[in-house]
Amino acid sequence: MPCLCIMQFMNVYVPRYETAGKFWPTVHNSMIFSLVLMQIIAVGIFALKKLSMASTMTLPLPVLTLLFNEYCRKRFLPIFVGYSAESLIKKDREDLNDPTMAEFYNNLINAYKDPALVPVQYSSNTDSLSSPLISSA
Repeated sequence: MPCLCIMQFMNVYVPRYETAGKFWPTVHNSMIFSLVLMQIIAVGIFALKKLSMASTMTLPLPVLTLLFNEYCRKRFLPIFVGYSAESLIKKDREDLNDPTMAEFYNNLINAYKDPALVPVQYSSNTDSLSSPLISSA
């Protein structure tokens, strides 16, 4: 069984291309949320310290940040929703021309064997129901 695990690690498919920035929307949303939260906290701190001028000057910042976020969503988010047809065709052609892909597909069939699908090996001992689980010998 340990040999099977080693073979599974050896047959891991490592893509040769990057994710095309699929993580950008998550990072952008996290940064915008953090920035707005920091600005709101700054307005609160300035108000508590009775710095009315600083508090007043900081009030438009969250609104401007949310407007910038909306602009970025309309301008850049559609790019990250799906791959362009050109890049998908390019990746398919690279896979077709790669001589190791045929070997990869052949090894993929036997790369993982689910233990639940392996046939159960029953012992031929018919006396197994009456024999103890642990022997003292």
